[in-house]
Amino acid sequence: MELTYRVPRPDELEAFMLPVWRGFAVPAPSPELVEDERDLWEPARSIGVLDGDEWVGGAGAFTMDLTLPGGAVVPAAGVTMVGVAPTHRRRGVLSELMRRQLDDVAAGPEPVAVLTASEAAIYGRFGYGVATRGVRLRVAPEWARLRPEVPSPAGRLRQVTVAQARAVLPAAYERIRSRRPGAVGRSEAWWETHVFRDRPDGREGGTALMVLVHEDEAGTVDGWATYRALERWWPDRLPESTLRVEDLLGADDLVHLELWRGLLAHDLYAEVDVLHAAIDDPLLLAVRDARRVRASALSDWLWLRILDVPRALGPRRWGAGGDLVVEVVDGFRPASGGRFRIEADADGTGTVDATDAAPDLTLGAEELGTVALGGVAPSALARVGRAVEHRPGALATADALFASPVAPHCATMF
Repeated sequence: MELTYRVPRPDELEAFMLPVWRGFAVPAPSPELVEDERDLWEPARSIGVLDGDEWVGGAGAFTMDLTLPGGAVVPAAGVTMVGVAPTHRRRGVLSELMRRQLDDVAAGPEPVAVLTASEAAIYGRFGYGVATRGVRLRVAPEWARLRPEVPSPAGRLRQVTVAQARAVLPAAYERIRSRRPGAVGRSEAWWETHVFRDRPDGREGGTALMVLVHEDEAGTVDGWATYRALERWWPDRLPESTLRVEDLLGADDLVHLELWRGLLAHDLYAEVDVLHAAIDDPLLLAVRDARRVRASALSDWLWLRILDVPRALGPRRWGAGGDLVVEVVDGFRPASGGRFRIEADADGTGTVDATDAAPDLTLGAEELGTVALGGVAPSALARVGRAVEHRPGALATADALFASPVAPHCATMF
């Protein structure tokens, strides 16, 4: 039977989502899961495929935005709900869904698409590159105290209820996200479904959510940590429980470290576990015994697909002054490729425009997404054959231009 591609109606959520839920081992979604997905869903931004009257695959998108180096924000499509039934694999269904979705995004106001991938081998062929990575930090509170010379910022730490957090965290996030490239917008529905509802079936064996905030001298929240306790029986009457941190954000390094200080001050826990910290988290430089901070599980997080190079990169702050012509070879969507001249002043402001000039550097769409936020140097890609230098010194110029003083990081799952 011929497959049919179309946008689902608002009343088709459960049938449309069934191939995705089954792919994530959820054969019968709970009413709570359906409610959460319905609150998040933007049906007009979805595309699905039908075999007869049965949905066998689909993809969706959230209306979001993305923080660039320097704090500028560009509109972004947050790709989500991607799945194809196992009965319809290896037929080009996913490729067609991706093609239609990217064409739809490119026709609108968003110059980029972003996603968090369930599998790392899927999205490179569609032009997505790994733009941010994170690392797991597991810390022994008894030993990994902060060094005495680490100052405390003005203000105070305070524990608040989830109801109190609902009133302050979304606005605090918008105030402080500009310091971190790769941060994405969080909608009201995202905060409600991912944080504040705190459903028991989403706690993965942990307690109800706890919230620690830092307030500046004026009483304004400028950082917070959300976390749970994973309680374990006390062997030999010694604590073995873990504090699992789900979100840890501060307006600057001192606020960030003060939140760490507060987490490490919890008694009766053997470990503080942050599943996805920034790779430049200052904790390792701030503790007395860095060996007690175990960094592991370096992993990809935000994948970035650039559809309009000038609109996507023009607003970013460049790492240095320079002039570079970049050729982007886009095999999956040739209309998004071409040659582009980056001209930046010493203060990091610059322009990005299409050009017919000879390229200084050639790279693919996936590679452009990988270097765009400053997480990977173009020369690192060149060393493994993923970028080609045409003019001597072009890679050094590219490294300086694309560099970011702050490692890109995304703390948002979607």
